[in-house]
Amino acid sequence: MKRMERTYNKTMTAFIKVANPIKKRIKKTECIVHKFINKEALRLLKQEGYTEEYHFFVKHLLDLNKGVKWADADLKSTNHFYHHEKGIGLYGFSNAKVECVKYYKASVFYGANSDMNKALFLLGAACHLVQDSTVPAHAMKNLKKHKPLESFIIDKVINGYKIPLKDSIITYGSPEKYVIENTKFAVKTAKSFESIRIKENRFNEIADVILLRACTTTAGLLIDFYNTLKIIESKSED
Repeated sequence: MKRMERTYNKTMTAFIKVANPIKKRIKKTECIVHKFINKEALRLLKQEGYTEEYHFFVKHLLDLNKGVKWADADLKSTNHFYHHEKGIGLYGFSNAKVECVKYYKASVFYGANSDMNKALFLLGAACHLVQDSTVPAHAMKNLKKHKPLESFIIDKVINGYKIPLKDSIITYGSPEKYVIENTKFAVKTAKSFESIRIKENRFNEIADVILLRACTTTAGLLIDFYNTLKIIESKSED
């Protein structure tokens, strides 16, 4: 089975490399959404009274956004899927949970060693996975339905959309939990609007819900990171 997965991985990788120049042009606009969610997550931190955390992440927003963009570079986006029930990614590839945990742990390591530029860069990559996991197609590993909703959201953001920050920040305390719970939420959200026949209306309802979820959970991951570094810092002073 593993041998078959490796063969499939190589075949898919070769195909994606051919398509990659086109994909890169598309990804330039998609990163607008991820950067937008980061900005809205900081706005939520401020609104919820996390003043110290807000100023810290505003200071490092450039690195955070560099990381959120890098996470989609080259072939890494093939690892951004995580089935809400099976707990696996695309056949022959890694998955969003594994990648999110990897980036988050690396960000904490560099943060604990006072390399904040690299730490926030990698935290941005972890945030990207948290945000992707709110998209129903990522949670159902459905490549065919991957583009239409994301294109709709890109247009929404480009046209000046702001997330109504009506929900509180969601914190889970562990990076994997964000991906697991977000994928479940994404599928539940998609199913709740299935009865809306007009695609644009359905997409609009889904977009409002999942963008807010992406914002609240991104803010949660940022708080987890900040608190973890504070704990490490206090232990080193003892």
